[in-house]
Amino acid sequence: MYKNPIIFCDYSDPDVIKVGDIYYLVASSFNFTPGLPILASSNLVEWKLINYAVENIPAEKYEYPQNAKGIWAPSFSYHNGKFYIIVGLPDDGIYITESTDPFSKWSPLKQIWSGKGYIDPFLLWDDDGKAYVIHAYAKSRCGFNSKIGLIEFDTENLCCVGEDQIIFDGTKIQPTIEGPKVYKRNGYYYIFAPAGGVSEGWQAVLRSKSIYGPYEDKIVLEEGNTGINGPHQGALVETDDGKNWFIHFQESGIYGRITHLQPVVWQDDWPLIGTATYSNNKNEIGNPVLKHASPKCQNLSKKIKLKSPIAAFENANLEWQWSGNHSNLFARNVGIPNQDIESFSLAVMNKTLHYKDGKAILWNSSNVLTRKIKYEQFYYSCKMNIENLPEGGRTGLIFQGEEYASVAIERTKNGIDLVYLNSVNSEFTDDERDEVILKRITIATENIPSEIRFRMDFYPVSIYSGCVFFTVKTGYFFNKFSWKSDYFYTENAHWVGGRFGVYAIGEKTGNVLVYDSKVRH
Repeated sequence: MYKNPIIFCDYSDPDVIKVGDIYYLVASSFNFTPGLPILASSNLVEWKLINYAVENIPAEKYEYPQNAKGIWAPSFSYHNGKFYIIVGLPDDGIYITESTDPFSKWSPLKQIWSGKGYIDPFLLWDDDGKAYVIHAYAKSRCGFNSKIGLIEFDTENLCCVGEDQIIFDGTKIQPTIEGPKVYKRNGYYYIFAPAGGVSEGWQAVLRSKSIYGPYEDKIVLEEGNTGINGPHQGALVETDDGKNWFIHFQESGIYGRITHLQPVVWQDDWPLIGTATYSNNKNEIGNPVLKHASPKCQNLSKKIKLKSPIAAFENANLEWQWSGNHSNLFARNVGIPNQDIESFSLAVMNKTLHYKDGKAILWNSSNVLTRKIKYEQFYYSCKMNIENLPEGGRTGLIFQGEEYASVAIERTKNGIDLVYLNSVNSEFTDDERDEVILKRITIATENIPSEIRFRMDFYPVSIYSGCVFFTVKTGYFFNKFSWKSDYFYTENAHWVGGRFGVYAIGEKTGNVLVYDSKVRH
C-alpha cells in the first residue's frame, strides 16, 4: 500500500519512462542549474535524485537568473539504445539532449526548433520509422494557447523539419490544454494532456487513428472532493505485470508541485484513472486516490547506485542548485561528502552580481545556492568561517518564494554587521525585485569571530503555506552574540516551490567556508 503524494518535493511537470528494471523521471528546472533533474525508482513509489541532464542553459542571458523562464516541462524517450530528453525554452525554442546512460554525462542541449512560445514538447518515435514532436503553446510568448501542435522530426539529424501544424484546438472544449504526452495503443494515438489551468484544471485524453487527427476528447481525472487540485501534467507508464499507472503533479503553494500516482485501467479503448478504476464505468470521471495497493514490480530491493553525476559542487549533495548558470562559480567540496552533513567553500565574486540603484539584488544574482523543500517541517543549519570574507562582502542564509527573506553577515571597514532583509515586489513581475534592510546590527568592531552559526526553521501554517525564522549566533567567550528574526510568512512560490540555501556576494573576491551544513526534520 502506498500513500499520495509519492514525492513531497517540487518536481514540476514530471515525465516518466521505464527502461529495463528502472523507472526514470525528469522534471522542469526553470532558471536553476544544474538543470533537468533525473530521478530513478524500482517501484514507482520510492524515488531518488540521481543526476542532471544539463549543466548550464545555453544562452548568455542565463549568466544572471531569468526567474520563471528557462527549462519548462521536459519529456523522456528511449529509442535504439539511447535516452532522449526534449524540452521547451519558451523564449528560445525546442531543445534536445541525449545519453546512453542516464546516470552519466548527457550531451549539451541542442536547439531543434527556434521560436517563442513552444512549450511542453514530446518526442514520439512511431512504428513506421517516422518521428514527431507534439507540443503546446505559451500565450504569454506567442499570443495564444489551448492548442496542440505537431512538427515532423528528422531522426538522422535530430531536428524538427517542415511546418508546425495544429492538430487539436481546445479553445472551446478543453481550454488551456497543454503538456501533451503521446502513446500508441490498439491502433489509436492517445494524447494525455491537462486542461483548465494548473490549480483548477483536469486531465483530458485525446484519441485518434491518425497522429494528425481528428481527435475525440474526454475528461478522465478531476479534483472532485479530494482537495488534490489540478490534477495536472503527468505521464502514463506500464509495470512488468502489464498494469498501467499515471503520475501527475498537484500545485501545493510554497511546497511546490508535488507528485501523485494513480492506477489506470482501460475500457472500450479509453483509460479510467484513479477512483474510476474501482467502478469500471467508462463514463465516469475519476478522482485522485489518496492511497492504493502498490504497483507490482520486479527487483523491489534493487539499489539505485550513483555512477558519475554532475553535482552542484564536486562529489557533493545533488540537491543544491544555483539560481543561474554556474560556469563562473564554484562551491568546492572540502570534506568527505555526507547525505546529511556537508562542508564546502563558496566564492565571493563580483561578476555574478546584479545591481539596482547601486545595490546587489539577490533575486538577480546567480551565486545563490539553494535546495528544495522536502518536508512539511524542518530546519537547516550551518556554520560559516568568514576569515576570507572581504570588506563589503556579505554571506548568509536565504528563504525564497514569491518573495524572500535573508539574514547575513557583512564585513564593514569597522568590523562585522548582521543584516536582515526582505524583498519588495510591488508590481509582482518576474524580473524585478527590490530589497529593504529591516535590521542592521553591529556585532563586533574588534575580536572579530571567525565562526558564525546560522539556522533557519520552517513551520507549516497550512497545506499551502509556511513561515520561517532565522537564528544567528557567534562566539563562545568574546563578543558572544545571539539574534532571532521575526517570522517570515510565505504562501506562494514563483512558479516553483520554496527554496532555501546560502550565498556569498561582494565587489571584492574572497571565499567563505560553509561547514556542518545539514537539514533535519
